[in-house]
Amino acid sequence: MVKEKTISSNKRIARNTGLLYFRMLIVMLVTLYTTRVVLDALGKVDFGIYNVVGGFVVMMAFFNSTLTATCQRYFSYEIGRENFEELSKIFKLNMTTYILFVLLVILIAETLGLWFVNTQLTSIPPDRMVATNWVYQFSIITVVATGIAIPYNALIISHEEMDVYAYISIFEVMLKVGVALLISISSTDKLIFYAALLALSRVLVTASYYVYCRRKFPESRYSFFWNKQKFKEIVSYSGWHLIGAVSVMVRNQGVNVLLGTFFSPVVNAARGLAFQVMIAVESLTNSFYTAVRPQIYKYYGTGEIDKMNHLVCWSSKLCFYLVAVLAFPLLFNTEFVLSLWLKKIPDYTVLFTQLVLINTIIDSLNGPAIAAALATGRIRNFELITGILMIFNLPVSYLFLRLGYSPQITMLVSISISLITIVVRAFILDKMVALRVSYYLREVVLPLLLVSLLSPILPYLLSGMISHAWANFFCVTLLSIVTLTLFTFYLAFSAKERASILSFVRRRKAQ
Repeated sequence: MVKEKTISSNKRIARNTGLLYFRMLIVMLVTLYTTRVVLDALGKVDFGIYNVVGGFVVMMAFFNSTLTATCQRYFSYEIGRENFEELSKIFKLNMTTYILFVLLVILIAETLGLWFVNTQLTSIPPDRMVATNWVYQFSIITVVATGIAIPYNALIISHEEMDVYAYISIFEVMLKVGVALLISISSTDKLIFYAALLALSRVLVTASYYVYCRRKFPESRYSFFWNKQKFKEIVSYSGWHLIGAVSVMVRNQGVNVLLGTFFSPVVNAARGLAFQVMIAVESLTNSFYTAVRPQIYKYYGTGEIDKMNHLVCWSSKLCFYLVAVLAFPLLFNTEFVLSLWLKKIPDYTVLFTQLVLINTIIDSLNGPAIAAALATGRIRNFELITGILMIFNLPVSYLFLRLGYSPQITMLVSISISLITIVVRAFILDKMVALRVSYYLREVVLPLLLVSLLSPILPYLLSGMISHAWANFFCVTLLSIVTLTLFTFYLAFSAKERASILSFVRRRKAQ
């Protein structure tokens, strides 16, 4: 019975990963296409302005994924126990929490945030300040719509209905295509029009989540419900988990604002383009992580800690591979790919993109480990320690920029802190879920480090031997995928895991 349950869970993870992988492909292609169209339509200066001011939307994207994970932890826990009455109460409390959160965001944005935009972003040309304020207000609307969608989004994922999640995501990116095409032919202020259309599309996506959940899940029917003790628990959990979101926001958007105070908007445009590539690549690991996270929560809810820890290690290795298999070819062909994507490559874009890709490969290990910590509900120390490490990106980057270093130093700081955080997180998980440090380092970190060092050697050597651009691209890409796959399969996965993978492949071929 237990074996059948495990096989069923693995099949569900595989099916959901496939659905989300399909979603990822659509999202990635559309993101790359629309970014080029938007850059051409707005120009480098306005594109850079949106990346600074509209960065509140980017910030909320990090909050969204983090707070969705918070809801998911409680939803999946009760679904695993098949306690749907309690699930309904938890949903109502979470909905109340995020309504209050959205109101707090509006208050801060319309006071402190508005002051900062109008007085501290001195690199923005004076004649674009009116447009900048319009962009800021539309960004707030986008943030509000995103916050309201969080519990509904989490409920769909917790029920593991990834097909619906994928379809709504595809609907969202199709809206982005429409937005990009409309601003390219618009005769109005393109920057303001762009921000307005993005806000409208976010409202439509939120409405889609709401309508589906209302029709499918009885527990999604919101009415005011109050339980002081549970409310404090959820607020406490959300508050500590929010530290993780804030730390990531500081590392990314905070440093983006920092660059805006030291350099021209062109540098922000280059970094913004690099982060668009990062988002496309990260969607690979996010697809798998989204599929596996509910199972991690449910294993903890049913007390199957050994299974949970094994799933954390196995999924960490697979997350690394899914990111690296796309990132490695891009690292070797960055300038060539960017030249195909963009008509003209802004300064710093190539180097920013390469450094962002390296950072993304390192951060691919984060998801499963964070899910294991979140599953316990006791996350204060975990979030404080790892959050403080991430926040150090801002003062350290500021120090180097004050000393006269180039913009790319901010990414080198981020890479260094990400490596330190992996080790620190392993020690914390040892105390929280009995995932031994020696086991995690031996089974996950060291093998993947070895794969990262060995697999690029042959592609790097080959890249210097072929002069024809397209031939170089195809040959180096193929070789990097082959070497990465072989090294990961034989060095990172255990004999038992290799047998399971081969067995799964054989079953898929037989179907």
